[in-house]
Amino acid sequence: MQYPIGDSHVHPDFSVDAKGSIREYCKRAFDMGLFEITFTTHYEILPERKDRMGFFTIDGLKVPAGPDTVKRYVEEVRAVGEEFFPAGLKVGCGLEVGWDRTLYDRLAKELESFDLDFVIGSIHDVCDTPILEREFSPAFFANHPIDYWIGDYFKRAEEIAESELFDVLGHFDCYKRYGQAAYGEAIKTAHEPYLDNLFDKMKKHRLFLELNTAGIRHGVGEYYPSMAIINAARRAGVRVSALGSDAHNPDQLAFDFENAAQLVHELLPCGPEDEYEQ
Repeated sequence: MQYPIGDSHVHPDFSVDAKGSIREYCKRAFDMGLFEITFTTHYEILPERKDRMGFFTIDGLKVPAGPDTVKRYVEEVRAVGEEFFPAGLKVGCGLEVGWDRTLYDRLAKELESFDLDFVIGSIHDVCDTPILEREFSPAFFANHPIDYWIGDYFKRAEEIAESELFDVLGHFDCYKRYGQAAYGEAIKTAHEPYLDNLFDKMKKHRLFLELNTAGIRHGVGEYYPSMAIINAARRAGVRVSALGSDAHNPDQLAFDFENAAQLVHELLPCGPEDEYEQ
């Protein structure tokens, strides 16, 4: 790596849709010259998603996600992290949580009890429909206008900020992954009426943005969120505090970071300030 930078959105094989062990990822991160790697296994506990994503993979078996599985995951991340720290690689432990406001009480209790460094709040459903799963998303977008669901997306983003449970808003504007084919250029400006209110709440509740490079892998042609949104966030005083590849196998680690790192000056050389300016 040209810059001392970390990858803060990484899915090891504890995530049911990912491959690669904690140790394999750390070896890859070390070989690439990363400063830091933060694991963010999916934590999907919404009842409607439990049959598809509501699991951890442990010893080759799918186990329902919950405090016991998180504890096992954290223990492994910490153990492997101790091995790599003396060599100069910082290993962080986090979760990516699929948000729904009905989960607040449970998450408030559980996240406080978990030994985590970092928690991503992500929007994976709108209008009770998964928007990042190929089985559901293309048909949903093809059959509904943008105005049908975009308000719900931003309402959920505001709820993530107001919850004060999370460090960053994950892969923001990822609806364009499958929505771009349905709506064309209109998808690139759908956010405009909603940003001011969202950014006000993000500043008030100290929620940051991540720059997620997976949009390039997904064929969208730009990151999540777009540079237009990143620039609007900066003008509004909302910080970019994380650079993530959203890797689901070790080959995707730090994907396109050579280009992306140059766009997130807040993170160089090794990370942002912890707080918004008072």
